[in-house]
Amino acid sequence: MRPWCVAAVAACALASTAWAGTDTPSATLPSESPPSQARIDTAFIEQPWPRQLVRELEVGRYPVRWRQHASHADGLFAGVRFTAPLAQQRVWDLANDYHDIGTMTPGVTSVRFLEQTPTRQVIQVDVKVLWKSLRLTFEVEQVPPQAVRFRLVNKLLGEYRGVCLFEEQPPAANGRPATAVALSTWLKPARPVPIGLLMTVERVILLKGVREFLATCESPPATPPHS
Repeated sequence: MRPWCVAAVAACALASTAWAGTDTPSATLPSESPPSQARIDTAFIEQPWPRQLVRELEVGRYPVRWRQHASHADGLFAGVRFTAPLAQQRVWDLANDYHDIGTMTPGVTSVRFLEQTPTRQVIQVDVKVLWKSLRLTFEVEQVPPQAVRFRLVNKLLGEYRGVCLFEEQPPAANGRPATAVALSTWLKPARPVPIGLLMTVERVILLKGVREFLATCESPPATPPHS
């Protein structure tokens, strides 16, 4: 469940819904503004949300806490929390492995790193949704191995922010290491959109990401070939 990758999918779902109601004659979105150099503020996402709905779910054999809040005034808040059966550093490495973003994200046709340092990336993603071509630019900030924060700002689509926190936990009863993973996102559309539909899409996307990430955690590490 690469955090910014999951956000990219949800943002594309927003784009396909919101842009459908615009008057833009072209099949391609205009170029975006350059990414901001300001720090990504996610403090308001990490706190309990007003009137949030919390549900305890099971994904595979793992308990998962889902929470959400949506309104036209506040935007869409969505989040998941679960425990991965690996040490914190290993979970961090898996969550921040971007090499297969082009193959794991539906509709992605191109990925470019406009900026890449150990603590900050600017990632441009070209996506084709039905007959529409989208170009989305994500900013990603990392505090290894504890936190990833990301942001998408687009004049036509709106703003999307998220944070994924990794917290080492006491070992499980079977002695295996454990790491709590909490992904929280906020979406503020630039124009009126069907809030209920977007929340449903985001819930499906995030829970699918959790399922796939936990399956990756359970897979044995690849054995290097013998020379």
